[in-house]
Amino acid sequence: MAYSIFSGGDMRRAANEGRAFYLPCTLANLDSLIGKDRPYMPDVAIFKVRPHELTGEYSLGLSVEALHTAIDHATCVIAELDRGMPFTLGQSVVDASSLDYLVDDHVKPVYESPAPDFDNLPPAERRIGELVATHFIRDGVTLQVGIGQIPDAVIGTIKEAEFRDLGVQTELYGDGLMMLQKQGIVTNLKKRQHMGYSTASLVMGSKALYEFVHMRAGIQMRPCAVTNATDVIRKNSPFISINTAMGVDLFGNVWADYVDVRHYYSGVGGQPDFVRALNDRAYGVPIITIKSITGKGESKIAKVHPPGVSLTASAYDGVVIVDEYGIADLRGLTAGEKALAVASIAHPRFRDEYLKSFYDDSLFTKAKGCCPGKPPRGVTMYQGSIRLEEE
Repeated sequence: MAYSIFSGGDMRRAANEGRAFYLPCTLANLDSLIGKDRPYMPDVAIFKVRPHELTGEYSLGLSVEALHTAIDHATCVIAELDRGMPFTLGQSVVDASSLDYLVDDHVKPVYESPAPDFDNLPPAERRIGELVATHFIRDGVTLQVGIGQIPDAVIGTIKEAEFRDLGVQTELYGDGLMMLQKQGIVTNLKKRQHMGYSTASLVMGSKALYEFVHMRAGIQMRPCAVTNATDVIRKNSPFISINTAMGVDLFGNVWADYVDVRHYYSGVGGQPDFVRALNDRAYGVPIITIKSITGKGESKIAKVHPPGVSLTASAYDGVVIVDEYGIADLRGLTAGEKALAVASIAHPRFRDEYLKSFYDDSLFTKAKGCCPGKPPRGVTMYQGSIRLEEE
């Protein structure tokens, strides 16, 4: 039986059909599950390596995550030899003595995905990227960026704005961050820890990305227990974390791993790690970016979250919600103010209904002077030039 903390299509189907287990776990806590007297004691560890032609060492290449812990505790360690994978530096390097067996026949090449088209992103995503870059990105900040079209749009906007001396500390390093590093926008010179190089625990993207990270000292791999550690994140403040979610409700709850309690989508990754590390605004901003509606036209902003789903950020976590209509900065707001702020950036098709439910519900205490038509506290509406079809 397979277990997963983060899933693609095949594992998602298996989990929803009851053929696999979803193990809710943030990446920062993955190491704590593995080992003697812990929930999972591995008998066999299997992974890919890239050999170094001169030193005889091996690199874990694209993924470090919690592999060192698995290697240290597994009874049998098997590595697939993949010379087409990049040799990444940092804590991805393992000594030959750590390996019991090397498999060199019929090894499937590493997965590649096409690079995003940063110059032709959809209008809604571009607006979100513009909002984030305009209001939160500054010279010298450290970035954590998730995967998807919205984070890609943020990176595309950062490229256009030509910020300077950005840093990278992220679990996932992709084509967008490579582009910023190639252009000299990412230099990592302002980071207090791991200064001078980008830190990541996973690399995923195009062949050009894999060629870029090969033997590059400016990219250093670290376990998730390092990249997602609260103390390391805070040392590299000001820190901007940019992730996506399945939805957000009027209370400020955010969910990312389930569509509903019967429909598992994927794991939470490191989103909660960064949200909680940045719960004090002195260290930075945890941003949750979403489109206001799904491809089926359903609102991603709900009155209440689906019953039973786990939350990546709760009403007690101060997060900033950004969609194509604006920013709802929920940090320090009362329950009523949060509801009004989130409702104010809902898709126009649903906005009036949510605002009415706020004004009609005595549960949401109204701030003094609160009235329809007045911009609520914490909200910045989009004022740029990118137009949407519904406008």
